[in-house]
Amino acid sequence: MSRRRDAMGWTRAETDVAEVMIWLRSNHGREVSYADIAAGVGIKDGARLRRAVKVARVIAANRGDRLERFLPSQSPARRRVFVTRYMRQGLGDEFGARDAMSAARTAMTAMKDMHRATTFEAGNDKSIARQEFGTMAQAADECITKVAGIDTVGPQAVRREDTGLLAQMIADLEARLTEPATG
Repeated sequence: MSRRRDAMGWTRAETDVAEVMIWLRSNHGREVSYADIAAGVGIKDGARLRRAVKVARVIAANRGDRLERFLPSQSPARRRVFVTRYMRQGLGDEFGARDAMSAARTAMTAMKDMHRATTFEAGNDKSIARQEFGTMAQAADECITKVAGIDTVGPQAVRREDTGLLAQMIADLEARLTEPATG
């Protein structure tokens, strides 16, 4: 089954992505929701638009630009509306830092989950690949240890109340790693 192409040889999905990219670049730095993007490009807010935005995020990253994650708007007029912003390479502000910290927290949560799961599988007698899971657990352990200084970067980047549990977990991990081997 062949894809339907327009007169220029583009599929509908490729056209959607191109239109979304053009519209986002012309609205650089503005908070926009899916509804705003849908109205701007003429694509109904749904799966088709969300696929186009997902591909646009990858294209932006390849260009050196950034399409932020959808987060609740900071504007009181747009409470409970999830928005994103397209930022060109080299440009950023406090909202971009908020996006970066949110992504960092998400990544650390995923890293802790990976460490927990791979450590369990490495110790499981019935695991299909104990040695490989052990290697992955060690890599996750080292990664978490590397970012142990995240609470020392300053109050602008890290809110103290959000890092308490992470800092305690990292301190516990460091204490476990520095304990003399008993046995």
